[in-house]
Amino acid sequence: MNKLLTLSLFPLLLSIPSANAQSHTGGAGTVAIQIDLIHVKDDQVAVTVTPPADLNGSVSYHFARIIPGTYMISDYGRLVSDIHAFNKDGKLMNIHQDDVNTITIADAKQLGKLTYRVSDTYDNETGSAFTSDNHEIFSPAGINILAGEQFMLNMAAFAGYFNDRQETPYTITILHPAALYGSTAMIDEDTAASTDLFRCARFAEVIDNPVMYARPDTASFTTDGMKVLLGVYSKLDQKHAALMLPSLEKTIRAQKNYLGTLNDTRKYAVLAYFTSMSKEEPKGIGALEHANATAVVFREGMGGRDLVHVVGHEFFHTVTPLKIQSKEIRYFDYEHPKMSQHLWFYEGATEYFATLFQVNQGLISENDFLDIMAKKEESAKDYNDTLSFTRMSKNIVNSDMQKQYPNVYMKGALIAMCLDIILRENSGGQKGMLELTKELAKIYGPDRPFDDDELIPQITKLTCPEAGAFLRDHVQQGKPIDYSKYLQRVGVKSTTVKIPEPIVFVTQGQPYINIDDEKKQIVADMPDTANAFFQNLGVKNGDVLLKMNGQNFDPNDGTASLLMGYNLEEGSDVIMSIIRNSKPMTLKGKVKLNYTDGPGYRFDNKAKEQLKNAWLRG
Repeated sequence: MNKLLTLSLFPLLLSIPSANAQSHTGGAGTVAIQIDLIHVKDDQVAVTVTPPADLNGSVSYHFARIIPGTYMISDYGRLVSDIHAFNKDGKLMNIHQDDVNTITIADAKQLGKLTYRVSDTYDNETGSAFTSDNHEIFSPAGINILAGEQFMLNMAAFAGYFNDRQETPYTITILHPAALYGSTAMIDEDTAASTDLFRCARFAEVIDNPVMYARPDTASFTTDGMKVLLGVYSKLDQKHAALMLPSLEKTIRAQKNYLGTLNDTRKYAVLAYFTSMSKEEPKGIGALEHANATAVVFREGMGGRDLVHVVGHEFFHTVTPLKIQSKEIRYFDYEHPKMSQHLWFYEGATEYFATLFQVNQGLISENDFLDIMAKKEESAKDYNDTLSFTRMSKNIVNSDMQKQYPNVYMKGALIAMCLDIILRENSGGQKGMLELTKELAKIYGPDRPFDDDELIPQITKLTCPEAGAFLRDHVQQGKPIDYSKYLQRVGVKSTTVKIPEPIVFVTQGQPYINIDDEKKQIVADMPDTANAFFQNLGVKNGDVLLKMNGQNFDPNDGTASLLMGYNLEEGSDVIMSIIRNSKPMTLKGKVKLNYTDGPGYRFDNKAKEQLKNAWLRG
């Protein structure tokens, strides 16, 4: 359920921070925002905005209707209530609410401050953010307010902008409980234990820097001059940071090595919320990229392999679209979005790189890579295969296009794969998508955006006519792609392969666990011996399942219990607590996955081995 909050005009005074809290006004030409996480009331956070001193005439203050990277209307103003304007003498001023995201102050020269309250989004989530008829904010772009324990601050709900002042500098002062640590890529300029001060050059930088406050569960490392911070929160009080650090460090080091000079990030933060999917917790599993950070929502039980891919994808966004971007992104319109036509590049190529770098850097095998791409091909069949990708991208915020959005991670990645093969073959293995991206980064950059219609002609100019024809046919016109034809060019053929079942408790569509409604228990339901996971672990029919790897089976949520077995890694450790014949037992073993036969790809042409190696290892 999604509850829309309106801006109340009733004169309700906000809680004022204690007198000893230091105030940062930021200067005459700065927007100064203070966020009070100490005096939380009714699950709302008080915000005070001090405007630049040189405002004149009638001025509007806007909250973002949409933010970059989400490709959906969010209307952050609906989270804001009790908004008031005060003049420089502290007296209430009249304001006009233009729409859910905008208020107008008639005599801005007299404006001393704005105050308002912000509510959270996690409390009412259903996990259906990307359905065509939904208006739910995607969890990694959302807000959590859990007084004294955890705050997830995506700044679009806390900070707005005055019209024509998006390039104005901001200071962000956050008052927080001293026991909570703020994980962020920004630099705290205040040494006080309960006050953080951040400076941002413009509004886009404010939106681009989430902060998560929680009791410290953090880890960090430095690689190639870049400091990486991992901040984690789990409502179940599971400590994840130390366990996740080896996988994160291996991933980021491999990515930095793969990208070389293409990535020059100095600090990168991963803000991870582990959800049990219970009431008032986030339901949208995934991540949102930022220039120097990623906000991630993981399900409890997800592990290192999930981290490798999710964070791997988001880290590549430090290149596309954050370094190579169109004017629609550089000069983003937060009210009336004009979307770029190149989601195939921003998301599709990024997803492709997030898989390709793993085989390139030895994190996965060539067959693993081919299996992932084959799975994307199969998943892409659920979407419109004749839809122009550029038209979908340009209109992605429209409800009829929203349901096609997940295909950017399927067909979008496959488009990038085929283009990579074309480039490798036409250059004798010397040039692929990575080299093309490096060339584009030299031509363009964060402050040198391109016209949207310019990208495909520029790629054609830098590469070969076949690349341009491919993009025109399959990206712009929407002609279906015969992926096997392109893979044959690097010696890979279609064949039948063993495909792991995604959930270990399910074999060929048959669940091997069930809910005993009368006793409120999750039990093993094994009509045969076909489930390799249970057989290998020693689970018997009728066993009551209590915990797996520290996470409880929930008889009130069968779906959550099934998902505890999702995407486990073959050979990884598993510990399961059960009751058998009224006797508690602990089963220990290794994960053994269930496999079915399905369509896939394998390399089988030695004459193409050199080109294949250039593609995957070059």
